[in-house]
Amino acid sequence: MEFSTIGAQDSLDEAKKRLNDFEILVVWGGDRIIGVLTSENIGNHGSCGSACNLDILIDPSPDKSSKWKPDYVIKTEDGEPVMVSHGP
Repeated sequence: MEFSTIGAQDSLDEAKKRLNDFEILVVWGGDRIIGVLTSENIGNHGSCGSACNLDILIDPSPDKSSKWKPDYVIKTEDGEPVMVSHGP
């Protein structure tokens, strides 16, 4: 999936603008990834952090991914997201 990143404190208006160019936004809360935003889960109120989908796993093992069945899996390199995909 094509993705970009956004801060949890950023506005949903900013997220909507970025989602014109990307399928999904990885939401950062401070120095860690807290969730993802898609056009389907953007509401009209709050911030990116309050609207994001929290059902994610970051760098899970195949066993953990199949056990938890997250909505999204995020792969990272050196702490930075490099790939986002739908869960199993």
